[in-house]
Amino acid sequence: MEFMVLDRDGVLVKDKRYVHLVEDFELLPGALSGLGKLQNKLGFRFVVVTNQAGIARGLYTTHEADQFNNEMIRRLSAFGVCIEKVYLCPHHPEFTGECDCRKPKTGLVLQAAKEFGFNPSECVFVGDKDSDIQLGRNCGGVTVLVDNKQYAVSVAPDYIVGNLDELYSILAVR
Repeated sequence: MEFMVLDRDGVLVKDKRYVHLVEDFELLPGALSGLGKLQNKLGFRFVVVTNQAGIARGLYTTHEADQFNNEMIRRLSAFGVCIEKVYLCPHHPEFTGECDCRKPKTGLVLQAAKEFGFNPSECVFVGDKDSDIQLGRNCGGVTVLVDNKQYAVSVAPDYIVGNLDELYSILAVR
């Protein structure tokens, strides 16, 4: 079974800049159907790796981020989609100093790989920013950019899609 490492904001949920309140939860178009097909038809398992600098900036707490992530897992689970775990980096170099978990560093992926027994170089990494694509490159995996037109991207991914439903269409024929 293959693992897919997903970014959260801009890939699964609408990126509303430091989104952390459950009432602001909004799945992106194509996310639910894409995840369902990737899981049920192609056998992918999912972990989410997300930078949450809003915690370091004092905009919200780790507890609030955990509540949001748990709600996301619950809502997706209600439709049969399993997110194994969400790994988050609460740091930002300007506020908390350097860490080994802030993407594009590989600390959280290595933690997930150890916990779930997968090889990061065999994963598909999906994100909407340079740090997500660079994370996948740093791990030696396949990289996918969800191009939501919110960020300029300079690190070339292996694939570019508009949403996770489009990703399924590409991976189904690979």
